[in-house]
Amino acid sequence: MKYIFCDIDGTLYSPKLDDIPSSAKKAMKIARENGNRIYLCTGRGLAECQKYLGYDVDGFIFAAGALIYDSKKRIFDHPFLKSDVVKLKSMLHERNIGYVCEAMAGAYADEKGMTAIMNYFCDPSVSYEKKYANAMSNGFYPEEYAHEDDPIYKICCYSNDLNQFTKLASVLPDPYILTLTVRDPIYQNHCSEITNSYCTKSTGIKEVLKRHDAGFKDAIAIGDSANDIPMIRDCGLGIAMGNAFDDVKEIADFVTTDILDNGIWNAFRKAGVLGNDSNLDTESGD
Repeated sequence: MKYIFCDIDGTLYSPKLDDIPSSAKKAMKIARENGNRIYLCTGRGLAECQKYLGYDVDGFIFAAGALIYDSKKRIFDHPFLKSDVVKLKSMLHERNIGYVCEAMAGAYADEKGMTAIMNYFCDPSVSYEKKYANAMSNGFYPEEYAHEDDPIYKICCYSNDLNQFTKLASVLPDPYILTLTVRDPIYQNHCSEITNSYCTKSTGIKEVLKRHDAGFKDAIAIGDSANDIPMIRDCGLGIAMGNAFDDVKEIADFVTTDILDNGIWNAFRKAGVLGNDSNLDTESGD
């Protein structure tokens, strides 16, 4: 049995489809039928994963390791201090960097952050009304929806200038770090995330594995972005998507095909979790 940890954005979910490719869904189903355990290991908070909570998986690692559920039980919960959230938001306001504070009940965006989110989930040519509705359906809300008692686990930052992220990273207080997660060369809708340095996808995986008397050698990690590097590096088999950042590909054991070219299916097949007789009927990943 293998413990398989899959990132969501850029690995399972494609904004071009606004869905998970059918080949990836089929691969996950067969892998679980073969006795493997599958976890969605994402930078998204719980609220942004509402579309995936009903998926036939064994658990979730949310907010890049800060909130973990295994077999429907919450096993780890480490939100930001409220005072730290106030300080971090002030730093972002001062630098005119948009943000989304990812909490338990929702992800709350300032005006610039909401615009970035709407453009992520929809082509910029789509009407404002459709963009807004799509963002809301994915758990993203304007900042005024936030409740002070809703714990914040991660803050995503948005800018069209990558240099702003470099400057921000140099002044973040301990224990917070900044990780670039989306490079958008077309629309310059770049994203970085502020996380607690003690919580990564790798530490989250470790929490899950120890509950099952398993180790990293028993785990497979698949991702595409910089926040996937710790888990791809530490798991027994680390796989980068064909559309992954170059630095992710460099540390992976192998690189699969693009997300829209049956990337998950081909990764699972090469990892040996689909069995010998599994065939993919479709020619494309959509």
